[in-house]
Amino acid sequence: MTLRHYPKGSAKRLEILDAALEVFTTEGYRATSLRGIAERAHITPAGIMHYFDSKEQLLSAVLQHRDAMDVRRADLDTPTNPVETLAQVMDANMKVPGLVTLYLTIAAAAVDPDHPAHDYLERRYRRLAGGLTAWITEMSQAGLVPKVVYPAGVATAIVAQADGIQFQWLLDPSVDMGMHVRRGGRRLLGLPFDKPIPQLPNPWTMRRALQLYPVTMVTGERVGEAPVGH
Repeated sequence: MTLRHYPKGSAKRLEILDAALEVFTTEGYRATSLRGIAERAHITPAGIMHYFDSKEQLLSAVLQHRDAMDVRRADLDTPTNPVETLAQVMDANMKVPGLVTLYLTIAAAAVDPDHPAHDYLERRYRRLAGGLTAWITEMSQAGLVPKVVYPAGVATAIVAQADGIQFQWLLDPSVDMGMHVRRGGRRLLGLPFDKPIPQLPNPWTMRRALQLYPVTMVTGERVGEAPVGH
């Protein structure tokens, strides 16, 4: 079962997701309960189940909702690169351990094809790796990274590095996740770890990445469309 079978435009559903995201951010994963989310959303726990088949499906939708909000808040036209974008996500994640725990817990469970988050996370990984592969290919063609770089393999390694560093950070909060993603990404690209990644002649932006791999929001719209129900 996927997350997208719900009707578009449910303002209350979005309100529940906003409430859940806030509770996970402020109270952490272990302290968050369905009752706490319901109180924040001004609804009963049974009312939440009118919009979600299970707590697992609610938690899965929270992850997709957070991704959608991150994209809406981003400056889509600022020149950057995918390694720096991932590193900035890691910088932000260090302020929200509850959401990091939620993501890793759901991601581990979602290897089961029947899990509510399976399809979404599969698309998410394909989008991340695909965008990185396209960027690395352009960098190689422009002579900005060594020609021996295997774009798809390096892309997979960069994504794996970002996920793995989050596990280490939860065990040891002194780990600087953003720094490790920046330095590790540069070395995986065959570049000096202490030098900035050069810009492409046609700068890479979030808008370019999303044009290649659009993000389907939790409400069903594409990037650039107004959220239904808001």
